[in-house]
Amino acid sequence: MTQRAAAHPQESTVARTIRMPTTLRKRIAADAERCGRSFEGQVIALLRRHYGEDVDIAPGPAGILALALASLADVPASERDLLTRKLGERED
Repeated sequence: MTQRAAAHPQESTVARTIRMPTTLRKRIAADAERCGRSFEGQVIALLRRHYGEDVDIAPGPAGILALALASLADVPASERDLLTRKLGERED
C-alpha cells in the first residue's frame, strides 16, 4: 500500500470485476458450498481471513436467538418448560 493510500483510506465501497481461471472458480465454489456461503461471500471471507479482518461465519445474536426459538416451535409447552428450565435458573 502506498503512503498516500494509507494516509487517505477510502470511505466508500468500490465495485471491482475480478477475472479468475475456471479451475479456481470451481475450487472457490466447492469451498463456498461446503461452508454454506455464496460464491461472493466465500471470496470476501477468504480476503478478510488473508488480510487479518474478522470473518463472520456465525449469525449474529438475533439470528442465533431466532434459530433457537424456531427449534422449539414443534415442542409441546410441557416439554419446552423442561428444556428451558435451566435458562430461568441462571437469571435468578
